[in-house]
Amino acid sequence: MTLNSYDAFVIYNPVGSDLEFVQLLASIMESPPYNLRLFVPWRDQVHGDNYISADLIENKCRKCIVVLSPNFAGSQSAEFQLKYATSLSPANLHNRVIPICVEKCKVPEVLRYMCILQYHKTDIRPWFWKRLCKAFTTNGSGADLTGLSGTKEVKEGVSLPDIILDTSSHTIKLNWTV
Repeated sequence: MTLNSYDAFVIYNPVGSDLEFVQLLASIMESPPYNLRLFVPWRDQVHGDNYISADLIENKCRKCIVVLSPNFAGSQSAEFQLKYATSLSPANLHNRVIPICVEKCKVPEVLRYMCILQYHKTDIRPWFWKRLCKAFTTNGSGADLTGLSGTKEVKEGVSLPDIILDTSSHTIKLNWTV
């Protein structure tokens, strides 16, 4: 992989509340203390060409943030970008894909067993931005990564588990972000 230009590619459907959330996401995560560089389609790209998106996802972005809502399934570009991003990291072993649920919705099958940040749950929202930033500062083993665009340090905060219900086996799995 070549030198990354962006910390994350944002995969979303640019309509309604999804666009509003992505604007909020960019304003917070691209500012101190996080200072991440996000590639936001329709803001940073003249047109939504899937070839250009695939190249950016694979060669210029370390991670992909996926904004999930009922609107997500209405975007063929977003679905293509999600499938392409997940194909680069089967089973998300390198935590390359960071799903965020901004509204209660059906989760795409390829994300079903991943840890999903739940922005729509207002009771855990105070920890949301720190938890999202943690996804950029650690890999699957919990080791610190270097090379973030200006991110100096993430202060320790309260960790909450993401609860995943596996309906096929009727089990509950807790994924802790440390």
